Amino acid sequence: MSRTWTTRRRTAVYVTALGAAVAVAGCGSDNGAAGNAATTATAGCANGTLAGGGSTFQLNVEQQWAADFSQQCSGAKVNYTGVGSGAGIQQFGAGTIDFAGSDVAMVDSEQSAADKRCGGKAVTFPVTAGGVAIIYNVDGVKGLKLSADTLAGIFQGTIKRWDDPAIKAENPDASLPDTPVVTYHRADGSGTTAVFSAFEDAAAPHAWKLGSDKQLNWPGGQGATGSDGVVQGVKSTNGGITYAEVSYATANNLPTASVKGASGDYVQLTADTVSQAIDTGFSPTGPGADVVGPIDVTKLTGYPLSTVSYAIVCQTYDDSGTAELVKDYLGYALAGGQTGVTALGYAPLPDSVTSAAKTALESVS
Repeated sequence: MSRTWTTRRRTAVYVTALGAAVAVAGCGSDNGAAGNAATTATAGCANGTLAGGGSTFQLNVEQQWAADFSQQCSGAKVNYTGVGSGAGIQQFGAGTIDFAGSDVAMVDSEQSAADKRCGGKAVTFPVTAGGVAIIYNVDGVKGLKLSADTLAGIFQGTIKRWDDPAIKAENPDASLPDTPVVTYHRADGSGTTAVFSAFEDAAAPHAWKLGSDKQLNWPGGQGATGSDGVVQGVKSTNGGITYAEVSYATANNLPTASVKGASGDYVQLTADTVSQAIDTGFSPTGPGADVVGPIDVTKLTGYPLSTVSYAIVCQTYDDSGTAELVKDYLGYALAGGQTGVTALGYAPLPDSVTSAAKTALESVS
């Protein structure tokens, strides 16, 4: 089944925790430029504890934001758990967390559950941007280049060895071994899977047969939970390959492939190439206060596996203190929190997107 693809991603340098949960309160940060945002930006300082969860793509930047925000606001504590976009949306709909992180917009059934929980409208808007990296581990191979067609063959199991003619054709100067290809995919409901599969569905429509969603009926390969799970699988497997947020590659000293875009060029994932892709490809259309929309991967320039990652909040909360804390924390994320995100492997949101997201956040009460 096809679904809207949204934009995002990064080039990580500092990653202090890739675990499933983040709980930061009343502590500073020493993560370089990103941490310095706390001393240069102001934010409202509601007191209390805020629970968020979902996208593992967001996990590292949420960790930094929580540390910086609590450094400014000693009475605030933010807990964010990286359980995957699908689980985060479910938990938000069930009312067990105050906001969700997701790499894709909600489908109708998820929106209905979220609206019911909120007793009104649940609003979705971007908070960060980055790229989904193609991370691999093949002895002696660096600088790999891959197209959407070749990725389709790799992840659908029709390309079985690293010296396959399709890979050789795109990497004529590489010394490719006959090592078996071992793919790792997300076993949990994952916005990263939705972004990767939507790219494949749009860029390789004749080769890609699995559709686009948070969970797919993979024909083979190894399933693992979370971005850390699939990357750890690749790290331990010569011949392994996966898709995940780039900071996990950096933290594990694994290379990432350049991906062929609509222009025909192979593009490496950097903050600049992600920003370029969002500027040219992301078209938020709503509905209502939502700031969501597709990326046309057949037209964008920059890194073709780029996306935004969203926050999902209630437009009206039962508790006014929770509403105030949500607005203050995510308001910080959209302001000073954008400073230094490139050091964490993300790209700052374009001004036009940030402005629209702030307007959506202002509707919260």
